[in-house]
Amino acid sequence: MIHAGAIGYPLVEGFRARIVTTEGQRREQTLASVRFVLAIGLAVYLLRVVQPAYAQFTYRSVLAYIVYSLLLLVLVRTRQDLGLAGRLCVHAVDTLCATLIFWLGGSAAGGLLFENVFLIFVLLAAAYRWGLRGTLATSGVWILLPMAPKALATVGLEHVWPLPPDESQRFLIQALTLLVTACVVGYLGERETDLRAHTSLIADVMAKARSETGFRETMQAVMDALLDLFDADRAVLAVRQTGSGRAFLWEAERQPGTPKTVVHLSELESFQKERYFFPVPGRTFYASRRSVPRQGDKRFQLLVRDAESNRLVNASCPLPDYFLTWHPLTSLLATANTSGGRDGWSSRLFLFDPRIGDRGAKVCLLHDLAEELAPAVYSVYRLRRLRSRAVSMERARIARELHDGVIQTLIGVEMEIAAAHRQASSDPSCMADGLRSIDGRLRQEILNVRDLVQRMKPLELDGRQFPDCLALVVDKFRRDTGICARFVSDVRQIALPRYLMYELTRILQEALVNVRKHSHARSVLVRFAAEGGLWKLVIEDDGRGFEFSGRLSQAELETARGPLVLKERVRSIGGELAIESIPGHGARLEVALPQEAHGYEKV
Repeated sequence: MIHAGAIGYPLVEGFRARIVTTEGQRREQTLASVRFVLAIGLAVYLLRVVQPAYAQFTYRSVLAYIVYSLLLLVLVRTRQDLGLAGRLCVHAVDTLCATLIFWLGGSAAGGLLFENVFLIFVLLAAAYRWGLRGTLATSGVWILLPMAPKALATVGLEHVWPLPPDESQRFLIQALTLLVTACVVGYLGERETDLRAHTSLIADVMAKARSETGFRETMQAVMDALLDLFDADRAVLAVRQTGSGRAFLWEAERQPGTPKTVVHLSELESFQKERYFFPVPGRTFYASRRSVPRQGDKRFQLLVRDAESNRLVNASCPLPDYFLTWHPLTSLLATANTSGGRDGWSSRLFLFDPRIGDRGAKVCLLHDLAEELAPAVYSVYRLRRLRSRAVSMERARIARELHDGVIQTLIGVEMEIAAAHRQASSDPSCMADGLRSIDGRLRQEILNVRDLVQRMKPLELDGRQFPDCLALVVDKFRRDTGICARFVSDVRQIALPRYLMYELTRILQEALVNVRKHSHARSVLVRFAAEGGLWKLVIEDDGRGFEFSGRLSQAELETARGPLVLKERVRSIGGELAIESIPGHGARLEVALPQEAHGYEKV
């Protein structure tokens, strides 16, 4: 949870300035549109209630303000930014206009309502631009209004701004109301800006945790962003794996005289783990030495974020000597976090001698940042591990297929050539039979290697034309093997998630390879359909079938029966595999997946 109110202004000043810069134009466009509408309403209102003595002045002023609002609206929609001076000038004109409304129409029936609408608009503009201070400064101009007639009367100019006797109290009540309104509007505007700055700040740091880059590059970017944010020179992240108990240390340090951050990774020995995973009074804390340290007293003053109440509490605690020996410090900002549950990790992040913001701001920001950042970094870590494991498994599968296929075939061919060479002198007729056998085995192995290479190639899949992609796979199988293969589908265009298209294509390729290797089929029919809330991929052949007779479901195939690779792939995408077999008369493989679970969109 983000606690914007706890973040001090100095800590998010840079991000507040960024918000003002990037969204200032959009804000000014909104204010200009509202201003033009109010100018039209102002004309209708003042022309109806204006006093005859001020009629000529009012007509000209209203017309000038309408033209001014229209020109300003055109200007902010065509120019990039008004700049600080431009915004100050616009705000001054709005304030003056609100004063004139108060002066010319305030005593009329319904005048109080229109005054309040226009005054609140000016206060909101000040709040969005400059926060509470700008709002109070704007209201201060209007609060001085009750004093102006009296000040003129004291110098003999009461005829310039005559004030009826009963108006003095009304002005005083309105001034107090205006002050309260300015405080509320200004506070809300400043808190909203702080909240957006805080959110933008966290999003900026979390953007560093990207899955596209390697985990080391992610940690480099995150540590560099944390050092920048808290203006620290050193940072340490200790990570301990929950399952294995192994611990690693990421150390980041700024090189002297350069903005470059150097990150080192090392594994902690068992005796080094307690150096970083020592007991702490809370999840996030700021530690500083006592202002007047006593001799031999190694206790630190701590400001701790209470885990239950989310309040900041003071505490006192000694830091371990072995930690201070390795990492001398004056102040320390630290947080502890756990990600991934039983198979995840626990971490401790230490930022040494941070130099930006007040203590409470540092603790609150790091606490909120760690809650958002730790799961994101852990997700990158898990994704990289899964990718690495998938690559290892794929390499092992390829190595196994090469060993059991190509290598064994080449060894057999070598042995047959040696035997044919020995028999060539005594019985030359056997040479021709041996060469035909070798030629057949080599042709078969060429097809096996071609299948393996085909499955290793990255797939170029078009979601809208996915059935056509399956048709190309079937057609290539027909051309490479000479087996009559046909593809039919009752769906012309269908939008599928990319990972699902990939897995279904691989399942089809694996099934066709099995048909070529084991079934001795003469024809194959592949069908893809959407029926009964399911996607169905069906492969039928007229080969010799499996050893069993009948239909087996996914649960029944979990035994040793059926193709292992196909079962694993179908299980990984939450599908159901069923196989019908008639020994000597062919087999039928059916893969079914629920459409709702994968975002079905039929075109």
